[in-house]
Amino acid sequence: MKKNNLEEVLESITLKQYASAKPLRGNKGVIYTRVSTLEQKMENGSLEVQLKYCLDFSSRLKIEIKELFGGTYESAKTDGRKEFQRMLEFVKKNKDISFIIVYNYDRFSRTGPAASQLSEDLAKDGIILKSVMQDIDASTASGRLQENFFHLLNNFDNRAKSDRTINNTREVMLKGYWPYITPLGYENLNKKQRACFHKYVITKEGEELKKAFHLKAEGSISNKEIVDLLKAKGVQITEKNFRWIIMNPFYAGYITGSLLNGKLVKGMHPALIDLDTFLKANDVMHRMPTAGKPKQYRHPEVPLKVFARDEVSGKPLTGYSTKNNWYYKTKFADSPINIKAEKLNQLFVEFLTSFEYDKKYKVKLKEALTKLIRTKMAGADGENKLLKKKIAEKERQLEIAEEKFLLDKISSEVYEKFSKKFKDELKTLNDQLANFDFDSSNLQKIIQKCLDLSQNISKTWGLASFEDKQRLQQLVFPSGILYNKDLGAVRTTKVNSLFAAIEPLVRGLGENEKGDSVKNRLLSAFVPRTGIEPALPCDNQILSLARLPIPPSGR
Repeated sequence: MKKNNLEEVLESITLKQYASAKPLRGNKGVIYTRVSTLEQKMENGSLEVQLKYCLDFSSRLKIEIKELFGGTYESAKTDGRKEFQRMLEFVKKNKDISFIIVYNYDRFSRTGPAASQLSEDLAKDGIILKSVMQDIDASTASGRLQENFFHLLNNFDNRAKSDRTINNTREVMLKGYWPYITPLGYENLNKKQRACFHKYVITKEGEELKKAFHLKAEGSISNKEIVDLLKAKGVQITEKNFRWIIMNPFYAGYITGSLLNGKLVKGMHPALIDLDTFLKANDVMHRMPTAGKPKQYRHPEVPLKVFARDEVSGKPLTGYSTKNNWYYKTKFADSPINIKAEKLNQLFVEFLTSFEYDKKYKVKLKEALTKLIRTKMAGADGENKLLKKKIAEKERQLEIAEEKFLLDKISSEVYEKFSKKFKDELKTLNDQLANFDFDSSNLQKIIQKCLDLSQNISKTWGLASFEDKQRLQQLVFPSGILYNKDLGAVRTTKVNSLFAAIEPLVRGLGENEKGDSVKNRLLSAFVPRTGIEPALPCDNQILSLARLPIPPSGR
Protein backbone atom coordinates (compact mmCIF):
# COMPACT_ATOMS: atom_id res chain seq x y z
CA MET A 1 0.00 0.00 0.00
CA LYS A 2 1.39 3.38 -0.99
CA LYS A 3 2.14 5.76 1.86
CA ASN A 4 0.30 9.08 1.91
CA ASN A 5 2.14 12.41 2.10
CA LEU A 6 1.57 12.84 5.87
CA GLU A 7 3.08 9.43 6.68
CA GLU A 8 6.10 10.21 4.52
CA VAL A 9 6.66 13.53 6.28
CA LEU A 10 6.34 11.95 9.73
CA GLU A 11 8.70 9.13 8.76
CA SER A 12 11.28 11.58 7.44
CA ILE A 13 11.09 13.58 10.67
CA THR A 14 11.64 10.41 12.70
CA LEU A 15 14.63 9.38 10.59
CA LYS A 16 16.23 12.80 10.91
CA GLN A 17 15.68 13.06 14.66
CA TYR A 18 16.84 9.55 15.47
CA ALA A 19 19.49 8.96 12.83
CA SER A 20 22.17 9.41 15.50
CA ALA A 21 20.18 7.95 18.41
CA LYS A 22 21.81 5.13 20.30
CA PRO A 23 19.98 1.91 21.14
CA LEU A 24 18.54 1.54 24.60
CA ARG A 25 21.15 0.75 27.22
CA GLY A 26 19.00 -1.86 29.00
CA ASN A 27 15.93 -2.04 31.20
CA LYS A 28 17.16 0.15 34.06
CA GLY A 29 15.84 3.61 34.90
CA VAL A 30 15.42 6.38 37.46
CA ILE A 31 12.35 8.17 38.85
CA TYR A 32 12.13 11.96 39.23
CA THR A 33 9.34 13.54 41.30
CA ARG A 34 8.80 17.13 42.35
CA VAL A 35 6.33 19.77 43.50
CA SER A 36 6.66 23.52 42.94
CA THR A 37 6.42 24.93 46.46
CA LEU A 38 7.23 24.07 50.06
CA GLU A 39 3.53 24.32 50.93
CA GLN A 40 2.71 21.62 48.38
CA LYS A 41 5.47 19.42 49.75
CA MET A 42 4.24 19.79 53.33
CA GLU A 43 0.49 19.64 52.80
CA ASN A 44 -0.90 17.91 49.72
CA GLY A 45 0.94 14.56 49.62
CA SER A 46 1.57 14.90 45.89
CA LEU A 47 5.12 13.55 46.09
CA GLU A 48 3.93 10.25 47.56
CA VAL A 49 1.25 9.94 44.87
CA GLN A 50 3.77 10.62 42.08
CA LEU A 51 6.22 8.07 43.45
CA LYS A 52 3.52 5.38 43.85
CA TYR A 53 2.32 5.74 40.25
CA CYS A 54 5.88 5.86 38.88
CA LEU A 55 6.82 2.66 40.72
CA ASP A 56 3.68 0.88 39.50
CA PHE A 57 4.38 2.08 35.94
CA SER A 58 8.00 0.87 35.99
CA SER A 59 6.89 -2.46 37.43
CA ARG A 60 4.42 -3.02 34.59
CA LEU A 61 7.10 -2.25 32.00
CA LYS A 62 9.65 -4.39 33.90
CA ILE A 63 12.00 -1.40 34.30
CA GLU A 64 14.43 -1.82 37.18
CA ILE A 65 14.69 1.41 39.19
CA LYS A 66 18.28 2.24 40.15
CA GLU A 67 17.75 5.57 41.91
CA LEU A 68 15.07 8.04 43.06
CA PHE A 69 15.54 11.78 42.49
CA GLY A 70 13.62 14.89 43.46
CA GLY A 71 11.23 14.21 46.28
CA THR A 72 11.24 17.93 47.10
CA TYR A 73 10.00 21.29 45.85
CA GLU A 74 11.65 22.77 42.76
CA SER A 75 10.23 25.18 40.22
CA ALA A 76 10.25 23.89 36.64
CA LYS A 77 10.48 27.37 35.08
CA THR A 78 14.18 26.70 34.49
CA ASP A 79 16.28 23.53 34.26
CA GLY A 80 18.90 24.71 36.75
CA ARG A 81 17.25 22.84 39.61
CA LYS A 82 19.61 21.13 42.03
CA GLU A 83 17.92 17.70 42.13
CA PHE A 84 17.11 17.84 38.42
CA GLN A 85 20.74 18.45 37.51
CA ARG A 86 21.88 15.72 39.90
CA MET A 87 19.53 13.32 38.12
CA LEU A 88 20.84 14.29 34.64
CA GLU A 89 24.44 13.84 35.77
CA PHE A 90 23.60 10.39 37.17
CA VAL A 91 21.92 9.03 34.03
CA LYS A 92 24.69 10.32 31.76
CA LYS A 93 27.38 8.84 33.97
CA ASN A 94 25.72 5.44 34.43
CA LYS A 95 25.70 3.81 30.99
CA ASP A 96 23.11 1.18 31.93
CA ILE A 97 20.30 3.72 32.49
CA SER A 98 17.74 3.79 29.67
CA PHE A 99 14.71 5.52 31.18
CA ILE A 100 13.75 8.63 33.16
CA ILE A 101 10.28 8.10 34.55
CA VAL A 102 8.08 11.06 35.61
CA TYR A 103 4.45 11.23 36.66
CA ASN A 104 3.68 13.90 34.07
CA TYR A 105 5.76 15.73 31.49
CA ASP A 106 5.25 18.97 33.43
CA ARG A 107 7.04 17.35 36.40
CA PHE A 108 10.09 17.01 34.10
CA SER A 109 10.13 20.59 32.80
CA ARG A 110 7.96 23.54 31.84
CA THR A 111 10.54 25.23 29.64
CA GLY A 112 8.80 24.31 26.36
CA PRO A 113 11.26 24.19 23.43
CA ALA A 114 14.18 23.77 25.84
CA ALA A 115 12.50 20.70 27.37
CA SER A 116 11.94 19.22 23.90
CA GLN A 117 15.59 19.76 22.99
CA LEU A 118 16.78 18.22 26.26
CA SER A 119 14.58 15.16 25.68
CA GLU A 120 16.02 14.74 22.16
CA ASP A 121 19.60 15.07 23.46
CA LEU A 122 18.91 12.37 26.04
CA ALA A 123 17.43 10.11 23.34
CA LYS A 124 20.63 10.45 21.31
CA ASP A 125 22.44 8.97 24.33
CA GLY A 126 19.95 6.11 24.54
CA ILE A 127 17.89 7.59 27.42
CA ILE A 128 14.11 7.80 26.95
CA LEU A 129 11.81 10.11 28.92
CA LYS A 130 8.63 8.27 29.99
CA SER A 131 5.49 9.89 31.45
CA VAL A 132 3.05 7.82 33.53
CA MET A 133 0.03 9.92 32.63
CA GLN A 134 0.99 10.40 28.95
CA ASP A 135 2.31 6.98 27.98
CA ILE A 136 3.37 7.55 24.38
CA ASP A 137 6.01 5.96 22.16
CA ALA A 138 8.48 8.77 21.61
CA SER A 139 10.53 6.62 19.23
CA THR A 140 8.00 7.37 16.47
CA ALA A 141 7.43 10.66 14.70
CA SER A 142 3.85 10.93 15.94
CA GLY A 143 4.92 10.07 19.48
CA ARG A 144 7.71 12.65 19.32
CA LEU A 145 5.21 15.23 18.04
CA GLN A 146 2.88 14.46 20.95
CA GLU A 147 5.67 14.78 23.49
CA ASN A 148 6.79 18.11 22.01
CA PHE A 149 3.18 19.25 22.09
CA PHE A 150 2.94 18.41 25.81
CA HIS A 151 6.17 20.34 26.50
CA LEU A 152 4.85 23.37 24.61
CA LEU A 153 1.45 23.11 26.29
CA ASN A 154 3.07 22.95 29.75
CA ASN A 155 5.16 26.01 28.93
CA PHE A 156 2.08 27.87 27.68
CA ASP A 157 0.16 26.93 30.83
CA ASN A 158 3.05 28.15 32.96
CA ARG A 159 3.20 31.48 31.13
CA ALA A 160 -0.57 31.90 31.30
CA LYS A 161 -0.54 31.28 35.04
CA SER A 162 2.32 33.76 35.40
CA ASP A 163 0.38 36.42 33.47
CA ARG A 164 -2.72 35.84 35.62
CA THR A 165 -0.63 35.97 38.79
CA ILE A 166 1.02 39.23 37.71
CA ASN A 167 -2.32 40.86 36.84
CA ASN A 168 -3.98 39.69 40.06
CA THR A 169 -1.01 40.76 42.17
CA ARG A 170 -0.98 44.19 40.53
CA GLU A 171 -4.68 44.69 41.27
CA VAL A 172 -4.19 43.61 44.88
CA MET A 173 -1.31 46.08 45.29
CA LEU A 174 -3.32 48.90 43.73
CA LYS A 175 -5.81 48.41 46.57
CA GLY A 176 -3.03 48.86 49.11
CA TYR A 177 -2.37 45.24 50.09
CA TRP A 178 1.14 43.80 50.33
CA PRO A 179 1.30 40.28 48.81
CA TYR A 180 4.97 39.49 49.39
CA ILE A 181 7.19 38.53 52.33
CA THR A 182 6.55 40.40 55.56
CA PRO A 183 9.16 43.16 56.09
CA LEU A 184 11.34 43.19 59.20
CA GLY A 185 9.59 44.89 62.10
CA TYR A 186 6.13 43.57 61.22
CA GLU A 187 4.19 40.37 61.85
CA ASN A 188 1.39 39.11 59.63
CA LEU A 189 -1.32 37.64 61.85
CA ASN A 190 -3.09 36.02 58.86
CA LYS A 191 -0.11 34.49 57.04
CA LYS A 192 -1.93 31.77 55.11
CA GLN A 193 -4.74 33.92 53.81
CA ARG A 194 -4.96 36.04 50.69
CA ALA A 195 -3.24 39.40 50.73
CA CYS A 196 -6.51 41.31 51.16
CA PHE A 197 -6.97 39.51 54.50
CA HIS A 198 -3.44 40.05 55.78
CA LYS A 199 -3.24 41.86 59.08
CA TYR A 200 0.09 43.42 59.95
CA VAL A 201 1.14 44.49 63.43
CA ILE A 202 4.34 46.22 64.51
CA THR A 203 6.68 44.02 66.55
CA LYS A 204 9.27 44.89 69.21
CA GLU A 205 11.85 44.90 66.42
CA GLY A 206 9.63 47.40 64.63
CA GLU A 207 9.67 49.72 67.64
CA GLU A 208 13.49 49.62 67.58
CA LEU A 209 13.48 50.33 63.83
CA LYS A 210 11.21 53.29 64.50
CA LYS A 211 13.85 54.74 66.82
CA ALA A 212 16.48 54.03 64.16
CA PHE A 213 14.47 56.06 61.61
CA HIS A 214 14.46 59.03 63.97
CA LEU A 215 18.20 58.68 64.60
CA LYS A 216 18.82 58.61 60.84
CA ALA A 217 16.58 61.65 60.35
CA GLU A 218 18.59 63.53 62.98
CA GLY A 219 21.72 62.75 60.96
CA SER A 220 24.02 62.79 63.96
CA ILE A 221 25.44 59.24 63.82
CA SER A 222 26.49 56.83 61.08
CA ASN A 223 24.65 53.79 59.70
CA LYS A 224 27.13 51.48 61.39
CA GLU A 225 26.51 53.04 64.80
CA ILE A 226 22.75 52.76 64.37
CA VAL A 227 23.06 49.14 63.22
CA ASP A 228 25.24 48.38 66.26
CA LEU A 229 22.56 49.87 68.51
CA LEU A 230 19.90 47.76 66.80
CA LYS A 231 21.97 44.60 67.20
CA ALA A 232 22.41 45.39 70.90
CA LYS A 233 18.61 45.40 71.13
CA GLY A 234 18.40 41.98 69.45
CA VAL A 235 17.50 43.14 65.93
CA GLN A 236 19.27 40.94 63.38
CA ILE A 237 20.27 43.39 60.66
CA THR A 238 23.21 44.39 58.45
CA GLU A 239 24.21 47.81 57.14
CA LYS A 240 23.02 46.79 53.66
CA ASN A 241 19.61 45.75 55.01
CA PHE A 242 19.43 48.94 57.05
CA ARG A 243 19.87 51.08 53.92
CA TRP A 244 17.10 49.09 52.23
CA ILE A 245 14.78 49.58 55.22
CA ILE A 246 15.38 53.34 55.38
CA MET A 247 14.53 53.66 51.68
CA ASN A 248 11.50 51.32 51.77
CA PRO A 249 8.24 53.37 51.73
CA PHE A 250 6.42 50.40 53.33
CA TYR A 251 7.60 51.72 56.70
CA ALA A 252 5.92 55.07 55.97
CA GLY A 253 2.63 53.34 55.15
CA TYR A 254 3.00 53.02 51.36
CA ILE A 255 3.66 50.16 48.96
CA THR A 256 5.38 50.13 45.59
CA GLY A 257 7.16 47.71 43.27
CA SER A 258 8.00 46.86 39.68
CA LEU A 259 4.41 45.75 39.02
CA LEU A 260 3.27 49.28 39.89
CA ASN A 261 5.98 50.88 37.73
CA GLY A 262 7.27 52.84 40.71
CA LYS A 263 3.85 54.24 41.65
CA LEU A 264 3.27 54.78 45.38
CA VAL A 265 0.03 53.40 46.78
CA LYS A 266 -1.29 54.10 50.28
CA GLY A 267 -1.00 50.78 52.09
CA MET A 268 -3.58 49.04 54.25
CA HIS A 269 -0.91 48.26 56.87
CA PRO A 270 0.03 50.48 59.85
CA ALA A 271 2.86 52.93 59.17
CA LEU A 272 5.92 52.49 61.35
CA ILE A 273 6.90 56.16 61.07
CA ASP A 274 5.35 59.32 59.67
CA LEU A 275 6.09 60.44 56.12
CA ASP A 276 8.02 63.53 57.24
CA THR A 277 10.49 61.44 59.27
CA PHE A 278 10.82 58.97 56.39
CA LEU A 279 11.70 61.74 53.94
CA LYS A 280 14.18 63.33 56.35
CA ALA A 281 15.90 59.99 56.96
CA ASN A 282 16.16 59.38 53.21
CA ASP A 283 17.50 62.86 52.60
CA VAL A 284 20.25 62.22 55.15
CA MET A 285 20.93 58.79 53.63
CA HIS A 286 21.28 60.19 50.10
CA ARG A 287 23.65 62.91 51.30
CA MET A 288 25.95 60.36 52.95
CA PRO A 289 29.03 59.18 51.05
CA THR A 290 28.64 55.90 49.18
CA ALA A 291 30.16 52.87 50.89
CA GLY A 292 33.65 52.13 49.62
CA LYS A 293 34.37 55.74 48.63
CA PRO A 294 36.48 58.05 50.76
CA LYS A 295 34.46 60.39 52.96
CA GLN A 296 34.81 64.01 52.00
CA TYR A 297 34.71 67.26 53.95
CA ARG A 298 35.31 65.71 57.39
CA HIS A 299 37.83 68.32 58.41
CA PRO A 300 38.43 68.55 62.19
CA GLU A 301 39.16 72.28 61.85
CA VAL A 302 35.52 73.09 60.99
CA PRO A 303 33.24 70.84 63.13
CA LEU A 304 30.50 73.52 63.19
CA LYS A 305 29.93 73.62 59.42
CA VAL A 306 26.23 73.33 58.51
CA PHE A 307 25.47 72.95 62.25
CA ALA A 308 26.02 76.72 62.61
CA ARG A 309 23.87 79.20 60.66
CA ASP A 310 23.89 82.93 60.06
CA GLU A 311 21.23 84.42 62.36
CA VAL A 312 20.22 87.08 59.83
CA SER A 313 19.90 85.06 56.61
CA GLY A 314 19.41 81.63 58.19
CA LYS A 315 21.95 80.16 55.76
CA PRO A 316 24.33 77.46 57.02
CA LEU A 317 28.03 78.12 57.38
CA THR A 318 30.39 76.02 55.28
CA GLY A 319 34.13 75.52 55.77
CA TYR A 320 37.08 76.27 53.51
CA SER A 321 40.83 76.77 53.81
CA THR A 322 43.25 79.22 52.26
CA LYS A 323 46.97 79.57 52.95
CA ASN A 324 46.70 76.88 55.65
CA ASN A 325 44.01 78.87 57.50
CA TRP A 326 40.47 77.63 57.97
CA TYR A 327 37.33 79.79 57.77
CA TYR A 328 33.56 79.55 58.01
CA LYS A 329 31.47 81.38 55.43
CA THR A 330 27.94 81.64 54.05
CA LYS A 331 27.03 81.11 50.42
CA PHE A 332 24.65 83.33 48.45
CA ALA A 333 23.73 85.52 51.42
CA ASP A 334 22.91 89.23 51.01
CA SER A 335 25.35 90.04 53.82
CA PRO A 336 28.10 87.41 53.52
CA ILE A 337 29.67 85.97 56.67
CA ASN A 338 33.37 85.13 56.75
CA ILE A 339 34.91 84.28 60.10
CA LYS A 340 38.07 82.46 61.15
CA ALA A 341 37.30 78.89 62.22
CA GLU A 342 39.33 79.29 65.43
CA LYS A 343 37.27 82.33 66.44
CA LEU A 344 33.84 80.72 65.91
CA ASN A 345 35.00 77.48 67.54
CA GLN A 346 36.14 79.51 70.59
CA LEU A 347 32.79 81.33 70.76
CA PHE A 348 31.08 77.95 70.79
CA VAL A 349 33.38 76.69 73.56
CA GLU A 350 32.53 79.77 75.65
CA PHE A 351 28.85 79.15 75.00
CA LEU A 352 29.22 75.55 76.24
CA THR A 353 30.69 76.76 79.54
CA SER A 354 27.27 78.19 80.45
CA PHE A 355 26.10 74.58 80.91
CA GLU A 356 28.92 73.65 83.28
CA TYR A 357 28.65 73.51 87.08
CA ASP A 358 30.77 73.16 90.18
CA LYS A 359 31.29 69.47 91.01
CA LYS A 360 30.20 70.14 94.61
CA TYR A 361 26.64 70.34 93.28
CA LYS A 362 26.77 66.99 91.42
CA VAL A 363 25.05 64.82 94.04
CA LYS A 364 22.33 67.37 94.72
CA LEU A 365 21.88 67.99 90.99
CA LYS A 366 21.36 64.30 90.38
CA GLU A 367 18.74 64.14 93.10
CA ALA A 368 17.03 67.29 91.81
CA LEU A 369 17.00 66.11 88.17
CA THR A 370 15.70 62.69 89.18
CA LYS A 371 12.93 64.22 91.25
CA LEU A 372 12.07 66.69 88.52
CA ILE A 373 11.78 64.10 85.75
CA ARG A 374 9.90 61.61 87.93
CA THR A 375 7.42 64.37 88.74
CA LYS A 376 7.00 65.13 85.04
CA MET A 377 6.65 61.43 84.20
CA ALA A 378 4.10 60.83 86.94
CA GLY A 379 2.02 63.73 85.67
CA ALA A 380 2.18 62.33 82.15
CA ASP A 381 1.26 58.75 83.09
CA GLY A 382 -2.48 59.41 83.09
CA GLU A 383 -2.32 61.08 79.69
CA ASN A 384 -0.19 58.21 78.39
CA LYS A 385 -2.84 55.61 79.38
CA LEU A 386 -5.61 57.74 77.90
CA LEU A 387 -3.74 58.01 74.60
CA LYS A 388 -3.26 54.24 74.43
CA LYS A 389 -6.95 53.71 75.10
CA LYS A 390 -7.90 56.16 72.33
CA ILE A 391 -5.51 54.44 69.92
CA ALA A 392 -7.03 51.02 70.68
CA GLU A 393 -10.52 52.44 70.06
CA LYS A 394 -9.52 53.99 66.73
CA GLU A 395 -7.78 50.80 65.60
CA ARG A 396 -10.93 48.83 66.39
CA GLN A 397 -13.06 51.34 64.44
CA LEU A 398 -10.70 50.96 61.48
CA GLU A 399 -10.91 47.16 61.70
CA ILE A 400 -14.72 47.32 61.70
CA ALA A 401 -14.67 49.55 58.62
CA GLU A 402 -12.29 47.14 56.85
CA GLU A 403 -14.48 44.14 57.71
CA LYS A 404 -17.62 45.87 56.41
CA PHE A 405 -15.81 46.87 53.22
CA LEU A 406 -14.49 43.33 52.60
CA LEU A 407 -17.99 41.92 53.21
CA ASP A 408 -19.50 44.50 50.80
CA LYS A 409 -21.60 46.05 53.56
CA ILE A 410 -20.32 49.55 52.74
CA SER A 411 -19.25 51.13 49.46
CA SER A 412 -15.64 51.91 48.60
CA GLU A 413 -16.45 55.66 48.80
CA VAL A 414 -17.75 55.36 52.37
CA TYR A 415 -14.82 53.13 53.32
CA GLU A 416 -12.25 55.54 51.87
CA LYS A 417 -13.82 58.46 53.68
CA PHE A 418 -13.91 56.87 57.12
CA SER A 419 -10.66 54.88 56.85
CA LYS A 420 -8.81 58.10 55.96
CA LYS A 421 -10.40 59.84 58.93
CA PHE A 422 -9.47 57.01 61.32
CA LYS A 423 -5.91 56.75 59.97
CA ASP A 424 -5.34 60.50 60.29
CA GLU A 425 -6.60 60.40 63.87
CA LEU A 426 -4.40 57.37 64.61
CA LYS A 427 -1.35 59.16 63.25
CA THR A 428 -2.01 62.18 65.46
CA LEU A 429 -2.50 59.97 68.53
CA ASN A 430 0.63 57.90 67.83
CA ASP A 431 2.68 61.07 67.35
CA GLN A 432 1.49 62.26 70.75
CA LEU A 433 2.24 58.87 72.31
CA ALA A 434 5.81 58.98 70.95
CA ASN A 435 6.55 61.78 73.42
CA PHE A 436 6.01 59.29 76.26
CA ASP A 437 8.35 56.62 74.88
CA PHE A 438 10.65 56.55 77.87
CA ASP A 439 12.12 53.63 79.78
CA SER A 440 12.33 54.73 83.40
CA SER A 441 14.88 51.99 84.13
CA ASN A 442 17.40 54.03 82.13
CA LEU A 443 16.69 57.20 84.07
CA GLN A 444 19.68 57.07 86.43
CA LYS A 445 22.08 56.14 83.62
CA ILE A 446 20.83 59.00 81.45
CA ILE A 447 21.03 61.58 84.22
CA GLN A 448 24.52 60.36 85.20
CA LYS A 449 25.75 60.67 81.60
CA CYS A 450 24.22 64.14 81.29
CA LEU A 451 25.92 65.36 84.46
CA ASP A 452 29.26 63.78 83.46
CA LEU A 453 29.16 65.58 80.14
CA SER A 454 27.90 68.88 81.45
CA GLN A 455 30.44 69.15 84.30
CA ASN A 456 33.25 70.01 81.88
CA ILE A 457 31.48 69.98 78.52
CA SER A 458 33.61 72.67 76.87
CA LYS A 459 36.82 70.68 77.42
CA THR A 460 35.08 67.42 76.43
CA TRP A 461 34.09 68.96 73.12
CA GLY A 462 37.53 70.44 72.57
CA LEU A 463 39.31 67.08 73.06
CA ALA A 464 36.81 64.97 71.10
CA SER A 465 37.27 63.64 67.58
CA PHE A 466 35.46 65.25 64.65
CA GLU A 467 32.68 62.63 64.80
CA ASP A 468 32.29 62.91 68.59
CA LYS A 469 32.23 66.71 68.38
CA GLN A 470 29.33 66.51 65.93
CA ARG A 471 27.49 63.97 68.08
CA LEU A 472 27.90 66.07 71.19
CA GLN A 473 26.86 69.38 69.66
CA GLN A 474 23.84 67.76 67.97
CA LEU A 475 22.88 66.11 71.26
CA VAL A 476 22.93 69.33 73.28
CA PHE A 477 21.60 71.64 70.54
CA PRO A 478 19.18 69.65 68.32
CA SER A 479 18.44 72.66 66.12
CA GLY A 480 22.03 73.80 65.77
CA ILE A 481 23.38 77.25 66.69
CA LEU A 482 23.03 80.78 65.29
CA TYR A 483 25.96 83.16 64.78
CA ASN A 484 25.31 86.90 65.06
CA LYS A 485 28.01 88.82 63.22
CA ASP A 486 27.14 92.23 64.73
CA LEU A 487 27.13 90.94 68.31
CA GLY A 488 30.01 88.52 67.75
CA ALA A 489 28.11 85.83 69.69
CA VAL A 490 26.33 82.52 69.25
CA ARG A 491 23.00 81.35 70.61
CA THR A 492 20.50 78.57 70.02
CA THR A 493 16.74 78.13 69.73
CA LYS A 494 16.58 74.72 71.37
CA VAL A 495 18.55 72.89 74.09
CA ASN A 496 18.32 69.26 75.15
CA SER A 497 15.85 69.24 78.05
CA LEU A 498 18.21 67.84 80.68
CA PHE A 499 21.04 70.25 79.87
CA ALA A 500 18.58 73.16 79.86
CA ALA A 501 17.52 72.28 83.41
CA ILE A 502 21.03 72.29 84.91
CA GLU A 503 21.70 76.05 84.98
CA PRO A 504 18.48 77.07 86.78
CA LEU A 505 18.88 74.16 89.21
CA VAL A 506 22.46 75.17 90.03
CA ARG A 507 21.30 78.73 90.48
CA GLY A 508 18.59 77.49 92.83
CA LEU A 509 21.03 75.34 94.77
CA GLY A 510 23.41 78.30 95.12
CA GLU A 511 20.67 80.57 96.43
CA ASN A 512 19.52 77.80 98.79
CA GLU A 513 22.99 77.87 100.36
CA LYS A 514 22.28 81.51 101.11
CA GLY A 515 19.03 80.58 102.83
CA ASP A 516 16.60 80.73 99.89
CA SER A 517 14.19 77.87 99.22
CA VAL A 518 15.05 75.57 96.33
CA LYS A 519 11.57 74.10 96.05
CA ASN A 520 10.28 76.61 93.50
CA ARG A 521 13.52 76.31 91.52
CA LEU A 522 12.92 72.62 91.08
CA LEU A 523 9.39 73.10 89.84
CA SER A 524 10.34 75.83 87.39
CA ALA A 525 13.60 74.36 86.13
CA PHE A 526 12.19 73.68 82.70
CA VAL A 527 11.03 77.25 82.13
CA PRO A 528 13.23 78.38 79.20
CA ARG A 529 15.81 81.10 79.31
CA THR A 530 16.09 83.62 76.47
CA GLY A 531 16.91 81.74 73.28
CA ILE A 532 16.29 78.31 74.83
CA GLU A 533 13.28 76.17 74.04
CA PRO A 534 13.52 72.85 75.94
CA ALA A 535 11.20 69.95 75.14
CA LEU A 536 9.33 67.54 77.37
CA PRO A 537 11.50 65.42 79.69
CA CYS A 538 10.65 62.16 77.92
CA ASP A 539 11.39 63.11 74.33
CA ASN A 540 13.97 61.79 71.89
CA GLN A 541 16.51 64.42 72.98
CA ILE A 542 16.77 62.81 76.40
CA LEU A 543 16.58 59.26 75.04
CA SER A 544 19.50 60.05 72.74
CA LEU A 545 21.73 60.38 75.82
CA ALA A 546 21.30 56.67 76.43
CA ARG A 547 21.74 55.80 72.75
CA LEU A 548 24.82 57.81 71.79
CA PRO A 549 28.20 56.57 73.03
CA ILE A 550 29.77 59.98 73.65
CA PRO A 551 32.83 59.67 75.92
CA PRO A 552 33.04 62.19 78.80
CA SER A 553 36.70 62.73 77.96
CA GLY A 554 36.86 66.15 79.58
CA ARG A 555 36.25 65.05 83.17
